[in-house]
Amino acid sequence: MNWLLDQLAEIARIPASDDDGDRARGLFLASHEVDGVNEWQLREGRVRIAPADARYRYLDA
Repeated sequence: MNWLLDQLAEIARIPASDDDGDRARGLFLASHEVDGVNEWQLREGRVRIAPADARYRYLDA
């Protein structure tokens, strides 16, 4: 899974292409058999990882 996080981090670092400063943003849900479900937030030039909300627990099934 590290290769995917590395790719997302590289995308997050892409500088804004116009004057309004918009950068890549996204929300991904990743389910892992040991770590459970996490949110991967792509924003402000980086990837932030946090436990996902309980409503996404069905992804662990």
